[in-house]
Amino acid sequence: MPLIRFHIITVLSLLPFILGVSMAPKALAHAGAMGIVKERMDKFEASEKATKKIKQAVSRGDTLVVVTEAGKLASWASEMAAYFPKNSNQSPSEAKEDVWLRWDDFLIAIQSFEDSASTLVDVASSGDSGAIGQAFKDVTQSCKSCHREFRED
Repeated sequence: MPLIRFHIITVLSLLPFILGVSMAPKALAHAGAMGIVKERMDKFEASEKATKKIKQAVSRGDTLVVVTEAGKLASWASEMAAYFPKNSNQSPSEAKEDVWLRWDDFLIAIQSFEDSASTLVDVASSGDSGAIGQAFKDVTQSCKSCHREFRED
């Protein structure tokens, strides 16, 4: 019994370090972000969390969560352009200069994201489980496509 207790105490004492190391890259990515860049990064982080919740909800068949979280994505898409004013690409921004150099293409990408998120809301509201999976894939594809074009790796 004392040996088991020793192992439990050891693991528990190391847990903060383990969690800190695993969470460090995301925390560091936002280190030093201020103003509109921080707000933008926070919005994208919330979008990522919503997407993860949708993925889990789709696998459970929880259409209410899909509708709610997809609605958050559509709302974010509708305001996203305002978070990219000119001269807002200071470090640690992950945006490529192409955002501003190819502004019209960027707006088209945002519209694709908004359209796909809105479609997911509609499809999930209808309860068509087969169509929900495809609509979710369309949302994630719009994200990946935009990131390929407009986000630094």
